[in-house]
Order: sequence, then structure tokens, then C-alpha cells
Amino acid sequence: MNGYRTFGETINMPDYQWKLTIIERNLLLSNWIKLMPEAQAQILEEADELMKELPLSDQQRLLAFLETLKSNIVKENSKK
Repeated sequence: MNGYRTFGETINMPDYQWKLTIIERNLLLSNWIKLMPEAQAQILEEADELMKELPLSDQQRLLAFLETLKSNIVKENSKK
């Protein structure tokens, strides 16, 4: 699998999936650091709200993204 969804897969994805995908992309450190603080806060709020809708496997995946981001931010801040 190449990481891209086909048109058929996109149509058949659960309603929350598109939002989860966008949030996960924004939680990548390379994207996160480009966001304004207000946008970062909004992404975290949306992640919190979305967590209530997700099945357990997707909750765990989103938590892993959040933990990775937190770890990367701590590393970046310790370099300064």
C-alpha cells in the first residue's frame, strides 16, 4: 500500500476518517511548527472532540500521534 486512498476507498470511509486524516497530518512535527498558535490550539480541540467518536483502534492511533508530537516538542525545547 502506498499510503494513498483510491476514490472508492474514500467514498466508503467512515464519516470521521477525513477529519482524523487532517488532524494526523497537522500533528506531524514538520506541519505543526508551521501552524500559528491559534491553529495549534484548534487542532488539539478538534482532536479531543473527535476522540469521542473514534473506535478504539483509531483512538489509540490518534493518541500515538499526540504522544509523538509531545515527545518531539520536548526534545526541541530541550535543545534551546
